[in-house]
Amino acid sequence: MKQNEVYAAIALALHEFEGNNVHDIESGIITIKPRQTEWNSKMITMTDRPRY
Repeated sequence: MKQNEVYAAIALALHEFEGNNVHDIESGIITIKPRQTEWNSKMITMTDRPRY
């Protein structure tokens, strides 16, 4: 590996480490809104009471 390639690799690594490769700036906050779906439907999750 040539000396210039080493310097280029170090420069790119530092550039990415500083956050310059991020496409979108995001807030870091995740908002989860409850939503009724087939997966959490009471009809599907509740089983009938067994009859003896």
